[in-house]
Amino acid sequence: MSSQMKLLARNTRFQVALGVVIFIIVVGIIGPYFVMDPNEYTGGMYEPPSWSHKLGTDSFGCDVWAELIYGIRNSLIVGSIAGLIGLVIAFVIGGLGGYIGGLFDDGLNLMSNIFLTLPLIPLLIILSALFEYRSLYLVAAIISLVIWPGTARALRSQVLSLKGRNFVDLALISGKSAPSILFKEIFPNMLAYIFISFCSIIGGAIIAEAGISLIGLGPTTTITLGLMLHWPIMNQAIHMGIWWWFVPPGIIIMLISGSVITIGSVIDDALNPKLRGVF
Repeated sequence: MSSQMKLLARNTRFQVALGVVIFIIVVGIIGPYFVMDPNEYTGGMYEPPSWSHKLGTDSFGCDVWAELIYGIRNSLIVGSIAGLIGLVIAFVIGGLGGYIGGLFDDGLNLMSNIFLTLPLIPLLIILSALFEYRSLYLVAAIISLVIWPGTARALRSQVLSLKGRNFVDLALISGKSAPSILFKEIFPNMLAYIFISFCSIIGGAIIAEAGISLIGLGPTTTITLGLMLHWPIMNQAIHMGIWWWFVPPGIIIMLISGSVITIGSVIDDALNPKLRGVF
């Protein structure tokens, strides 16, 4: 494990991606305490970036910089909650099903395959449209319901591989129960892979939230990065050249999702000898 940690520490992609994620998380956590209310009318319409408004103002005279800081925090909340719930669903359906096997596993695997064939964004649109008012937590829950299938299949493959190892056979011989073997023997050996899956789900959840918010079906009670892209489109800001309203949230979305997915990919490379070219 120490050699793998050294590989990560020397990897430039990992260092850059981790630094970006940490910086954005810190900004999202402490930033709202140092900016004005994003819903307060503090300037004129479409004021360009200035000393008083670092990223200018929107069509209502609200500070875009404040909107961006709050949007980062709220999008991270959506991604984290959706990632956690989605990972739990994936582990129950993929991990538990893979270990128990039989008809139970076949049924859960069939459900995963059905969900994998469903188009993600149209399904999110339908689910979101069912609710007139949508909080951050409701949107996160909706996203988590459709983002787990790929991870469930991957976790199932990992469990099927580990359940045939010698340490599992020894646990069976010693009389340990199935839940004990799953959570005390198999689960600890999957922690790194589960973390990789968690990173992938968070990145996908943030992109999914941006996608449904872009068409006006995201949170209705607060601002997110996706909603920051929705209003410029509705107000023709792109055609008017009001770049400071839509470019910053677009860049942040790309940085967050890309960095989180990169971290998972680099960790996977470090843990998989075949990907490192050892074999």
